Amino acid sequence: DQINAFHRVLAVTWDAEASLRERLAAQGRLREILRWLWEAAAGPVLTAIGLIGQPKGTWPRVWWATGGMLSLLPVHAAGYHSTTPDPEHRAVLDRVVSSFTPTLSALQYARRRPPSRSAADQTLIVAMPTTPGQQPLPEVAREALLLRDQLPRPELLLDPAPTRAAVLAALEHCTVVHFACHGDSDASDPSRSQLLLSDWEEAPLTVAALAPVNLDQARLAYLSACSTAVTRDTRLLDEAIHLSSAFQLAGFQHVVGTLWPINDNHAVQTAEAFYRRLADEDGLATDQCAQALHNAVRAAREQWPGTVSLWGAYQHSGA
Repeated sequence: DQINAFHRVLAVTWDAEASLRERLAAQGRLREILRWLWEAAAGPVLTAIGLIGQPKGTWPRVWWATGGMLSLLPVHAAGYHSTTPDPEHRAVLDRVVSSFTPTLSALQYARRRPPSRSAADQTLIVAMPTTPGQQPLPEVAREALLLRDQLPRPELLLDPAPTRAAVLAALEHCTVVHFACHGDSDASDPSRSQLLLSDWEEAPLTVAALAPVNLDQARLAYLSACSTAVTRDTRLLDEAIHLSSAFQLAGFQHVVGTLWPINDNHAVQTAEAFYRRLADEDGLATDQCAQALHNAVRAAREQWPGTVSLWGAYQHSGA
């Protein structure tokens, strides 16, 4: 019931025809469900392992392997969120740095190489401001150009518009890839969930298309697109078939994905804050990805504490 209510009111927050009053009420209902999620699941888990109160010094890491129906809720965002800080720090964001893994075996796979920081990082930036048959994403070009100036040895696929063949070829030699485009989570067949490129109707970049890819040098995939870390087919929830897991199994140690549609303008701010926290004199400190995303999301929550739909979607998967 809570899952159904969460996704029903989440849709209202993105409905252009909904009134301001309806959208504000929807955000309030989202916060109610996150409080319930804290009391029913996340809070008891953190208490059981002794993570009580806000940490002093190094923040502890927790890997959530939710599985089943629970994967449809943002466990990392569970808690009490309002304009007034909770004195008991009853929120996952205020106690731990969260990561996700579909299984323990997948986590072992993501850790198969020791973490590294290298000035030889090669970055691939894939950007689709306009996509055939889809609404334009006016902030995507700004996001791509901003990151081109911020990331090491960037290769930008923006103009001409990127194709599946071009992206798969470029993935073979990049260590970091950032996608800024539309994403589509296929509810009936999760293996057909895809990132929408210029030829998405003829040659889609789907979960299935990534299955045979094996990238030994890969470290970080940031999927700045809608619904890249969720499976909506309730028969296959335990399988974790979505774009984030596909990139992880293709070889990326760290993947940043989303549980629902994200705001175009806010996506730029989140990405910029994330990479700024990874900046290192020896390249990108990708071993700090989970902490960097955690900090970026907390900063967004501080700016918009009542607007769960803006910052609650982002999650880190992997090592």
